[in-house]
Amino acid sequence: MRMRLVSVFLVLAALTATASAKELKIAYIHSQKILSDFQEYSEAQRTLDDEQKKWVDQAKKMEEEITRLEGDLESQNLLLSDEKKAERQKLIQDKFMEYQRFQQEVWGETGKLYQRNKELTQPIVDKVNAVITQLGKDGGYDFIFDAAVGNIVYARDEFDITQTVLDDLNK
Repeated sequence: MRMRLVSVFLVLAALTATASAKELKIAYIHSQKILSDFQEYSEAQRTLDDEQKKWVDQAKKMEEEITRLEGDLESQNLLLSDEKKAERQKLIQDKFMEYQRFQQEVWGETGKLYQRNKELTQPIVDKVNAVITQLGKDGGYDFIFDAAVGNIVYARDEFDITQTVLDDLNK
């Protein structure tokens, strides 16, 4: 985080040194505060929390069933034939695999929770970014930083040197 801020300020210093007599106009925001105080985002988080609670409850029921089946097998172990023991162990193994698949489907890298979070919050993030961009243009800002993460959230196109860097790299 600190290194990122230092990098941002070094870029700003370089831009300031190379800018013509025009003074740079800079602002910053606190994205976490914007999101936490924005009603739409709070509602989306509540919806996501409610849905996650249902998935957690479903996972707990699956865990409880596996635990019950293991307990039943242990308590009846002496009474069961080897064939019945093997059947029950296979059932427990199948239930455990089903439980693991469920966890991956819900909490995996691209699982239901990730997808639902993106579905609920992306329109809000887009709306926030549109407001910031419009404020940047209307207010004549050259840069707007996000104090929460040390990133540039708005910059005038004339300060983008990405193509110059790519051109130099490709020489």
